[in-house]
Amino acid sequence: MMDTFFSAVLGDLLSRSISFMIDRYKQQQQSVEEESRLQQLQRVLLRIEAIVEEADGRLITNRAMLQQLGMLREMMYRGYYFLDGFRYRIAQPHAQDEVGDLSPFSPLKRFCISTRDRKTTISEILEKKELQEMLGRLKTVVSDMQEFVVLVSGYPRMKRQPYCSYLLLENCMFGRQIEKERIINFLLAPHPLGNEEDIDVLPIIGPGRVGKSTLVEHVCRDERVREYFSTTVFYGPDSIGDGDLAPLTDTGAIKHRNPASSKQSLAIIELVDEMDDETWRRILQSLRSGDHVAPVSKIIITSRSNKIATFGTTKALHLGFLPKEDFWYFFKTVAFGSTNPEEEPKLASICMEIAAVLNGSFMGLNIVASILNSNLSAQFWYSLLKRLKFFTYRHIHLLGEHPRDLYNANSGRTYIWMHENYCGDSDLVTYNYYQVNSARLNGLQTVLTSRDILTGTVKPQAAKYEVLEWQSSIPPYISYITQYEILAQQKLMLPPKRKRSGALSEELV
Repeated sequence: MMDTFFSAVLGDLLSRSISFMIDRYKQQQQSVEEESRLQQLQRVLLRIEAIVEEADGRLITNRAMLQQLGMLREMMYRGYYFLDGFRYRIAQPHAQDEVGDLSPFSPLKRFCISTRDRKTTISEILEKKELQEMLGRLKTVVSDMQEFVVLVSGYPRMKRQPYCSYLLLENCMFGRQIEKERIINFLLAPHPLGNEEDIDVLPIIGPGRVGKSTLVEHVCRDERVREYFSTTVFYGPDSIGDGDLAPLTDTGAIKHRNPASSKQSLAIIELVDEMDDETWRRILQSLRSGDHVAPVSKIIITSRSNKIATFGTTKALHLGFLPKEDFWYFFKTVAFGSTNPEEEPKLASICMEIAAVLNGSFMGLNIVASILNSNLSAQFWYSLLKRLKFFTYRHIHLLGEHPRDLYNANSGRTYIWMHENYCGDSDLVTYNYYQVNSARLNGLQTVLTSRDILTGTVKPQAAKYEVLEWQSSIPPYISYITQYEILAQQKLMLPPKRKRSGALSEELV
């Protein structure tokens, strides 16, 4: 009986050992195959990136070519987003062990089925197929781009930009190349003969702080536009009034003169909200009055309101916030600076969560990325992530909207975080946003910056004070000023801690 019992036990142990060895071998093979596919994906993305950078340096005027370039760029951003998400999920458990649970905002959460068993991941069930599909799509894109590459090489190179723009992505206008070329094509299109009194109008519509003024400024600084128009004049909301525009001879409104050109003038009209039809009619009459150095033939009008689309003689250009893939690419580049994210997978994992919490905010991107770049510590980055999570949650549940939406609409107060050194029982809110040209910033005597307040470098001495939120490093070089106020903290029920279950995490809001 004992011999039979021991024989059965040894047989079972041997069977388990053999099964274990087979499983380990399969896992190793799968790991090798997965790493091979990731390397292939990275090589394909590098090829696409090389094509995009070469095309960006060419003066492409063909609309179909620009659309192909836009599609290629979007596929590049999508591919990098997928690659980073796949790569940094490997570092996620280790980052959790070091700094605690990750955010429920996390774009990486879809990769985890169970936090109790880290070996059970969606990558073993679904992501191998997703990885293979992404790799296949990108390979198809590259093979289809052979004709595109040949055609691109036939376009002339652009005039060289300042050297700093090749080193610092934040010194370039990001993600608006297609829109810029569309506006330039509109401006350079010949004005119909015999219709000298008609003015071509292009409306540009988008939410606050989405980049309308930045896009128009880059268009106006393009050499093709500067050579084509004899005068470029700007009218802001304060210049319009009831439709009686300030004289063109007011040098404060003139952005550029080109005495060598005898062609028409370009008028830029910047609105905040709506404009009634009667005011618009008077503006057009004023621009046709003949008081200008050269007749105005083109108008670009920008606003947050969709109503201005009816003022256009061509289809309005709508600007939106960057897709999450584009936003991640930009945010990662600015946050890490000269550091390679691949060498800091734990930081990259936290950074990807922070990008998700920011929800596409340009202002938030620049403020937070500069804070992250100043201290490449996982503990520091995670403490920043926790404060962002907490106050984003408070803001949504107190005011019903993400901070980005209220901030961009410039309506009411926006809750932000305070450094734990002097947080106490207080809330920090911002309101009364306004902007000035950076050249005039010295006259405002603003000494505090949002970075100082949010990192605790400087402790404010008053309950209400002005802060320099962010100073743009690209045209039109705008500085954004905000009023901060410390208020008694509003009571709020905090969300229950997430249960460690096998189900996917629910969205925070």
